Amino acid sequence: MSDCRFSNLATTLLMGGALLGLAACDVPGPPVADVVASADATHAPGARVSPSSDETSVSPAIVVEEIPMPSWSQGQTARTNVITAGDIDDRLNFAAFKRYQSRASKKLGLPRANMTSAIRAQVLSPTGEPAEGLYYTLSKPGEAEPFFSGYTGVEGRINVFPAALGVGRSKTFDIRVFDDGQALHQQSLRTGDQVSKVPVASQGGWSPDFLDLVFVFDTTGSMGDEIAWLTKEFNSIVSTARRAAPGLNIRYGLVAYRDKGDDYLVKPYGFTAQKSEMQRWLRGLRASGGGDYPEAADRGLEAAAQMQWRRGKGERIVFHIADAPAHKSDALSYLRAAQNLAAQNVQIFGLGASGVGAESEFLMRQAALLSDGRYLFLTDDSGVGHHHAEPTIACYQVTKLKSLLIRLLRSELSGQRAEASKGEIIRQVGAYSKGFCQQ
Repeated sequence: MSDCRFSNLATTLLMGGALLGLAACDVPGPPVADVVASADATHAPGARVSPSSDETSVSPAIVVEEIPMPSWSQGQTARTNVITAGDIDDRLNFAAFKRYQSRASKKLGLPRANMTSAIRAQVLSPTGEPAEGLYYTLSKPGEAEPFFSGYTGVEGRINVFPAALGVGRSKTFDIRVFDDGQALHQQSLRTGDQVSKVPVASQGGWSPDFLDLVFVFDTTGSMGDEIAWLTKEFNSIVSTARRAAPGLNIRYGLVAYRDKGDDYLVKPYGFTAQKSEMQRWLRGLRASGGGDYPEAADRGLEAAAQMQWRRGKGERIVFHIADAPAHKSDALSYLRAAQNLAAQNVQIFGLGASGVGAESEFLMRQAALLSDGRYLFLTDDSGVGHHHAEPTIACYQVTKLKSLLIRLLRSELSGQRAEASKGEIIRQVGAYSKGFCQQ
């Protein structure tokens, strides 16, 4: 939930000692990205070497007994009209994510985003309640000009990665919080895994002026079930979720992509204010092409980053739906695209579809966390589609995918985290509590 305020923006990426430049955001600001290219690269100053143990690698997963498991077995057709899913909020489980990131990067040989200097904070009202929707700025110590500004997110939380924004790896940064243009509070924040508490003299309250909602869709041959599902459920999802912000001005957007050698590599549709036009675009999608496992996911996110996102007090959300990662040679470009979206304050919610593998999970989780989003994944509970891989996380709840998407939109539009009701939960893995994995 952020407004983008940068000057002289150029992306600086470190890979094998070579600096790569990329323009990212057309508003003023500093460099946007600093990516550690692989686990074999030298650790950046201040980076922590991951321990050998990791709660995110629990195997097999522990199932909470009081929540009944589905009664059908793999291959049965029960409830074939219901797609099921879970999610992980790595913003709330950041220490576990960092251990996962280091281990997965080494195992898969894929680049990892530089999250060594995380600004993690929660803005609280005088009564100690989360103060969402307050405008804030971040700056280097002693500098008046901020390098980032935005609005406090769900539950008043702030998650920003200065190193990935090209600002550097300072141990402290200054935050200023405002309400209706009036300065409320200023303090120094230390970077790291811990969440800093920021007290302010305001209750907050998030009331966005608009929502820009974009779907970035892998349309290769294995994605037919997902395309059909979204086409059918799109209207209901949006209509239900927008009740959290009545009268909200919404624009819809779509980017379709396949891979090199297919009928098209990437097909950006742009934005439309007409829900009926968006539905027509979705009905026109066909799953075809592909052939090998990786696809042009980087080109899909790049096209989304080049769209004309609105500035100001609003929500900017991308749902990236895919069952395959970018090609290994394009993985860095995928992370750069995610950082470019984050620089424009666009949140990415990656959805790992049927057949998704470890490479997809790794890249999509990084993109989500960089942009203050979440990683979602389909499960086998409905018997729909191909096999769905078990994610590398310690806990999650399974509900209908439609229910999950509605809760995510409600959370972002209201500023208050929406959890599944007991009746919505199909299955639970591990010790889950309001997004946190309890140990």
